Amino acid sequence: MYFVFGDARNACRVFDESPVRDSVSYNTVINGLVRAGRAGCSMRIFAEMRGGFVEPDEYTFVALLSACSLLEDRGIGRVVHGLVYRKLGCFGENELLVNALVDMYAKCGCLEVAERVVRNGNGKSGVAAWTSLVSAYALRGEVEVARRLFDQMGERDVVSWTAMISGYCHAGCFQEALELFVELEDLGMEPDEVVVVAALSACARLGALELGRRIHHKYDRDSWQCGHNRGFTCAVVDMYAKCGSIEAALDVFLKTSDDMKTTFLYNSIMSGLAHHGRGEHAMALFEEMRLVGLEPDEVTYVALLCACGHSGLVDHGKRLFESMLSEYGVNPQMEHYGCMVDLLGRAGHLNEAYLLIQNMPFKANAVIWRALLSACKVDGDVELARLASQELLAMENDHGARYVMLSNMLTLMDKHDEAASVRRAIDNVGIQKPPGWSHVEMNGTLHKFLAGDKSHPEAKATEFMLRDIDMGLKSIGHSISVSKMVFDVD
Repeated sequence: MYFVFGDARNACRVFDESPVRDSVSYNTVINGLVRAGRAGCSMRIFAEMRGGFVEPDEYTFVALLSACSLLEDRGIGRVVHGLVYRKLGCFGENELLVNALVDMYAKCGCLEVAERVVRNGNGKSGVAAWTSLVSAYALRGEVEVARRLFDQMGERDVVSWTAMISGYCHAGCFQEALELFVELEDLGMEPDEVVVVAALSACARLGALELGRRIHHKYDRDSWQCGHNRGFTCAVVDMYAKCGSIEAALDVFLKTSDDMKTTFLYNSIMSGLAHHGRGEHAMALFEEMRLVGLEPDEVTYVALLCACGHSGLVDHGKRLFESMLSEYGVNPQMEHYGCMVDLLGRAGHLNEAYLLIQNMPFKANAVIWRALLSACKVDGDVELARLASQELLAMENDHGARYVMLSNMLTLMDKHDEAASVRRAIDNVGIQKPPGWSHVEMNGTLHKFLAGDKSHPEAKATEFMLRDIDMGLKSIGHSISVSKMVFDVD
């Protein structure tokens, strides 16, 4: 009873005062401690159980394997696995035990062992075991293997679908995640909150506004009252903001009751306002957030500093950065310094940005040096750009983006010989800049393409349309400016 209500201290006190302890009482306290997140304590209770010559049973081992999963300790997990064989002779007759064993090996990164356990489970490997395996492979980035196992499952529940869809999102395969979510809906299955939030996040990353809006309106009115769930509301606000519909994001935020508003929700709407260049509005919401008694966190300050950077609010940004630690005890991290470098760089304060990097309490990462390099490109500071490029070269000697950025900047400064030298360096060391995919949603269909891509079925029609636009521009006197060309084309 105490464990169910989250009172582990009193539960353990009752156990300590108990005059008689058998396997049931030991199992209860071990399992309770695991559920309370105190896996190390559960191991100590098990040691006491063995010292008291109380024989463990299959339920003891299920709890211990769950503890190993929490600790991600494959060494202890293997010891428990060995105990199962010595005490029970096998584990294939108990589905709970098989599931716990697979989950333990999967969480500890021993996926090949986990897969062998699943396939050798004498038919007792349940949906939970297969789901643990699918989830582990997906989180490791091996989504093809995860999908193969998912397709091999004889029976799949909502948790299985959620694991695969969330795995796709984690691996950046957002289009595949949405395709699988639509398939889940078509089967008539009832999605849970986790998978709906994952689908909304995928819509946000792809800019799939029409699908995101449909998901919002469908599950906002759904019987399981997802619309009254804080995680769902945050995902909806984030989706609308990232899909370019900041007014819809604000509408959802303003219609949310005060008791449902959290720091996380304020962070979502302020981040959206930041990326839409509405820094003043973001700052006003920050003041409102403080008035209602919500404490800002690290993410809050990232959102606000981004808002200041995108809106040119340099003085506001400086005051926020200085007040983080003194007012709210939030210690500036790498992300906050990166935001400040970006803010100062956008405002043309390159020397101040470089000085900030030099005085950071930790070594600047590649993101910060790239932010400075981008600012140098806008401001035309070639010397500082070279310095930033050298720092990036020491960190990411196989990344081509900074070379391309430096080459383009030199070209814009009419330093074509130096730009050509950088281009030759790219070719000589075999660096390739990975292409970036673009996504456009039309009539509920998501189109994916690269620059210069001719593989799309409508590529020819698009080319004709662009030609018509070009002719229309010329007919009204528009002439192409070559001042920003990145190649010397005379």
